[in-house]
Amino acid sequence: MDNSVLLTGLPRSGITLLASMLNKDDKIYVTTTSPFVEILWRNFTLWDDPSYSGEFDTENIRKAKLPFLRGLTEAYFAQLTDKPIVIDKRRSWHSATNIEMYRDIYGNFPKIICPVRSVTEIITSYRVLYKANNTEFDSERLKSNMFSTSYSDMVAGYEKYPECFLLVEYDDLVDKPHETLSSVYEFIGADMPKQNFNSVEASEAEGDHGIHGLHTLRNTLSKDTANPQEVLTEEEFEKFSSWDFWRTPLTGLK
Repeated sequence: MDNSVLLTGLPRSGITLLASMLNKDDKIYVTTTSPFVEILWRNFTLWDDPSYSGEFDTENIRKAKLPFLRGLTEAYFAQLTDKPIVIDKRRSWHSATNIEMYRDIYGNFPKIICPVRSVTEIITSYRVLYKANNTEFDSERLKSNMFSTSYSDMVAGYEKYPECFLLVEYDDLVDKPHETLSSVYEFIGADMPKQNFNSVEASEAEGDHGIHGLHTLRNTLSKDTANPQEVLTEEEFEKFSSWDFWRTPLTGLK
């Protein structure tokens, strides 16, 4: 993982867009939504699983844990790419538990690129998308990894390990792509290529979970035009306006 970076972030905040931009670089490989953190976690915790205590209690087996997990990492990514910089993309990387697992395995804290966006705009984007799919959207859909779990994990991870994160504002990514990408390249310690980041390759390679357009990119950089105050109820707008924890004192999930 010497040249590996993690890409996480809030939903509807430009994660897929940023991945597409970085994948234009011949030196960088950004995964699609990756199962690797889950593969790593299951193997990492197996050593301390009471069900297998008898098989893992010898000194040689205990010593094999970290070399095995590091070798697993190399073998996994070698099957995907031979590019020198790998960026593994999955939102759950920003949880404090996964950051600590990374540190324990590789001996250093991860570099986490983390797109963020006004939460009122995130909820608005979901509402507009679901309406376009003729699908009802309600607060129940915000639960679990679609929003609430991802949000609360990021709050906890960022609060505990802020030095691991490079927060990338969605508005900056769209309005100032070269300047924003420059900060990303500086963060990962790589030279930024001379490329046109204003054009985007439209893609729907990611699974859409039955919602068409969930990961579709526009051909050119542009923001959603929907106004949160016109789409959300007054109660929703007031509630979610206080959730931009990286801009204001941490409030947490209410």
